[in-house]
Amino acid sequence: MSGYEEYGDLQGVGFTGAPESVPPEDEFFKSVYVAGVTRKNHINVEEVAGKLQIRGLEYNLDEVNMVITHTKEILVREASKGTRELYSCFSFKNGAPPWHGTSKLEDGRNRTCPNTSAERAVVDFCAPCRGQILVAGIYCKADGSPVTDAAGKPVFVFLRGKGTKYGNISGYLGDMFNLDLAPIFEPVTEQSEAFEKAVVNNKRFVTRVQVGKATTQYGDKNVFTLEKGPQMDKDSVMNILKVSKQTLEKFNEKFDWSTRRQAAQPKPADGILPMEEDPKDQTAKPAQEAAQPAAETPTQETKPQESAKTFSFDKIEF
Repeated sequence: MSGYEEYGDLQGVGFTGAPESVPPEDEFFKSVYVAGVTRKNHINVEEVAGKLQIRGLEYNLDEVNMVITHTKEILVREASKGTRELYSCFSFKNGAPPWHGTSKLEDGRNRTCPNTSAERAVVDFCAPCRGQILVAGIYCKADGSPVTDAAGKPVFVFLRGKGTKYGNISGYLGDMFNLDLAPIFEPVTEQSEAFEKAVVNNKRFVTRVQVGKATTQYGDKNVFTLEKGPQMDKDSVMNILKVSKQTLEKFNEKFDWSTRRQAAQPKPADGILPMEEDPKDQTAKPAQEAAQPAAETPTQETKPQESAKTFSFDKIEF
């Protein structure tokens, strides 16, 4: 008798059913979003408009504090349809450019993404594509001490910066990049300094997230305002870097939509991922008048903070 391995090529054309949806309470990364309207959520808790929500955990907050573990810029060509939130092309922007999207050209190759918004604007297919920013981290108290769940494990949360919410997040991360801080890694080299600015600087402070307003042609919109809080000590930062490395695979699994197909699901509350791939022809031309990118709003002015007390992140099971 021959083994099933002889027919292994058929694996890709089988059917395993739609993936099971994960309850918000069981999600590893829990979405932080601003309630747009006052309404009852999935557990009958009334979410108040204009308040911060941590889906599946806590609701109606004035601020959320986190220590950043991962940041990621992505490109999304959205194609919302009814109650579903779809994308017709997506790029996780892996590595250095050129980046590639999930949509295919006529010859079967993945589409190459223009590097900038100006370059995307002159390509019919890419003009509707928008940059978004994902910021994930450890949920903590204002002083930097981690908030843990019933099992004693830390809680991971994330923000999604899209549209009017993009500017403040981008500006804050840019401010973190530009900080001149005492180096952590030795010996200090040009490469280590560049790495610290891009990867480590935003992990050296508690990040305070609150709700602000941005004025648009459609009226005032809720946005995130990010503020630099207490600075973490070196040992805590090194442990945060270890945690970031340990949870990188989970981050990629959650946010790299190009690695899997999503089952159809209702359009989620603002800020919640993921979207599903648009099944229609991805080579179709977009609408003649694509929406213009939202104007960026300046980041809130930050106040000087004292260094945070040392917290033993290494004693927490991640």
